[in-house]
Amino acid sequence: MKSNCTVCNPCRHGRLKDRCAVCNGCPHGKMKINCAACTPCFHGKRKSDCAAFNPCPHDKLKRDCAECNSCPHGKVKRNCMLCNPCPNGKAKRACMACIGCPHGKRKSRCEVCKAARAAPPSSKRIKLEPEVKPEIKQEPFTIQGYFGFDK
Repeated sequence: MKSNCTVCNPCRHGRLKDRCAVCNGCPHGKMKINCAACTPCFHGKRKSDCAAFNPCPHDKLKRDCAECNSCPHGKVKRNCMLCNPCPNGKAKRACMACIGCPHGKRKSRCEVCKAARAAPPSSKRIKLEPEVKPEIKQEPFTIQGYFGFDK
């Protein structure tokens, strides 16, 4: 999809524009779309996590409803081990061997891995000593001097 392409929708940090924490940060240190204080619903939750704002016909949060997002096995499709298998026999999104990091955590939640994936700090500029420019003395411009009518 074009909207998920970093080449088509880059930010100035080289990331996908709407997924960049620097460009879309909030004052609470989170991405604006992930902050309950910046995008609240009436119940104090994030709007995207509130069933009142994202309802399905079964009075559940639409993405968590097994009837609306079902797989042939009767589960929510993203949680089904048979629809999303990994080589280790688990659901791919819950397998630490597939999505884990060397620190024993999920890559998306590991602060060490997040810091390593962040953009490297820009190199510090070297301040050069100001050059001494020779002073050129020039008389002020006048109309008379331009046309050769000196006083």
